[in-house]
Amino acid sequence: MQREFSRTEKVLMRWLSNIFDMVVIAVGALAMVYVIYLVIVLAEEILTGFDVESVLQGIVLILIFFELFEIIAMYLLHHHVSMKNVVEIGVLAIVKELLIVTDLESIHWQSMVAMALLILVMGGLYVFEMRRIDRHNEFLIEHGMEPDTDED
Repeated sequence: MQREFSRTEKVLMRWLSNIFDMVVIAVGALAMVYVIYLVIVLAEEILTGFDVESVLQGIVLILIFFELFEIIAMYLLHHHVSMKNVVEIGVLAIVKELLIVTDLESIHWQSMVAMALLILVMGGLYVFEMRRIDRHNEFLIEHGMEPDTDED
């Protein structure tokens, strides 16, 4: 059973939701400024002679921020975040971590196994989420409704 919220509780929840939205917008704006800074630094590094590893790390970091922007936009529009996007950020973060380590022989075997298991679990979560979205869209089509396109 769900209880009915009082008028005061509804107003308080609306204010808290609006404040949280403003915080999310501020974080998104700060992240965008940082991405612009990263692009400028990356362009300077490419023009003045560059280290391939640091350029790759910069590109992956920018991709992580683009995924973060997608999550922020999705949250602001729908107040919901798709697990698919969170898993994509996790995989990109692991790839970035692997790019940072130049000598893979210096990584202990336990760390390599842990990263491999983490990627396996994230891959499983990604497949599970994609199947869930497909089943949801099939249900909507069967019942004559328009399938969701904003979760892809």
